[in-house]
Amino acid sequence: MLRTLTNRPLLTLAALLAFGAAAAAQDPDPKAPDPEIPAKVDQLEDCVKDRKLERDAEGVTVIDTLMQKIQAGVNEKDQKEITDALGDVLNKGKVRPPQDTGLYVAAIKALAYCGEDGADILAKAYEGKRFKHHKDWVPLRVELLRSVGKTKDESQIKMLVDEARRSPEPALMAAAGEALGNFEDAPEKVRKEVVDDLIKRWGELDQLASQLGSGNIQAANARSILAATSDKWNNTLAKLTRQNFQKFVDWQKWNNKNRNEEWK
Repeated sequence: MLRTLTNRPLLTLAALLAFGAAAAAQDPDPKAPDPEIPAKVDQLEDCVKDRKLERDAEGVTVIDTLMQKIQAGVNEKDQKEITDALGDVLNKGKVRPPQDTGLYVAAIKALAYCGEDGADILAKAYEGKRFKHHKDWVPLRVELLRSVGKTKDESQIKMLVDEARRSPEPALMAAAGEALGNFEDAPEKVRKEVVDDLIKRWGELDQLASQLGSGNIQAANARSILAATSDKWNNTLAKLTRQNFQKFVDWQKWNNKNRNEEWK
């Protein structure tokens, strides 16, 4: 009995050590806070607030540094601080002119690495009034759509499909369709719905574009849209289906045949 009691602490210690090792393997220590991030965030805030707009280039450099830190890996608190600061670039400060959006573009590209929170900020900036629905802002809005797609946040797919199908700007239709190509690893059901929506809209445009008559404005508009969208939509369809066609009729034929089949 004495021998059994003497060995028990050793057994208990061994069990605790084994448990600790297993826990460490399952839940590794979080990354330590990055001491540089708060200072960089404050510096970026000052650049955004500069009403003379003389510190935008400096702000772009700060954003590049923060994006590199995100890509290298930061802890949850630091990630949120960076994401919020990038969102403030788009939502605060004096609005930059549409021909000088370097600071905005840098933030938009960095937010593509910020997951669902980044996608939410990007989508709200796209749908909001700050960057008006005006041709001057189309290039920036193209960047917003592309970055929404790069976040791979599936909750944004509906917004992207709606823009691809209904935007009055061909460049935005093209960008939204291109952004949907980032969801090649989405569930098959989701991919099939996106493919159906794009092919249906492509078919509507193809039918309009085929109408004859030099005075047919609808046909001319459809041709203009197809010129802007076809290549990007074609690439997206290829990514989502793992197929390789170049013409609408071939996509339509394949989709009609395989819509209810299991995709690879």
